[in-house]
Amino acid sequence: MQFAFPLILILALAAGVAVLAWMGWSRRHRLNMLSRAAGEMGMRFSPNDPFDLTRHYSRFVLASAGHSGRVENIIHGRYDGWRLRAFDYYFEVGHGPRRLSRRYSVIAADTDLNLPDMLMWSADDTDHVPLIARTSTGRIGQWLVISGMEFAKTMADAFSDYHDQPVDLQINNRSVIICSPVRWKPAQLAEKLILAVKCLNNLKKQSAH
Repeated sequence: MQFAFPLILILALAAGVAVLAWMGWSRRHRLNMLSRAAGEMGMRFSPNDPFDLTRHYSRFVLASAGHSGRVENIIHGRYDGWRLRAFDYYFEVGHGPRRLSRRYSVIAADTDLNLPDMLMWSADDTDHVPLIARTSTGRIGQWLVISGMEFAKTMADAFSDYHDQPVDLQINNRSVIICSPVRWKPAQLAEKLILAVKCLNNLKKQSAH
């Protein structure tokens, strides 16, 4: 029995080291895959945030969903004529032992379109909803319309291909943000960007009418 505790301690330490090693390998592997995916799409990749996007997009509602927000794993550049940034957005809710980490996959497009500000929140994205998104003025399809109801039908039509995905949509100062509470895998990024561009092209056509 006198050797039991040291043995348990050694096994626990070994397990901890193995978990940390696996986490480090997993992160490096994901970064390599993201960098490769960016290159294949003719875009660039940065594991950190050289653009200070937490400030640049500070007026988007996702920034108010919690605290300690940060941006990582940015794929950026022009894709099919659009200036895009795809990134992971992290924030925390609560404090102390009740603190939880949340992560969103985001695609942001800075456009020159004449678009009104608006916010549509997915009815399927119900965990830790930002305060401003808890009161809607109506609903169109999967989306609760928080603001900009007069433009919501146009937006919903343009982004109708997202009807089966829990994404939140917002326009602010001509920038369009697509937010998903589901973490996208590197192999999915090309598909996600192609879908986003298709919807942005729809929006451009419809907003021109």
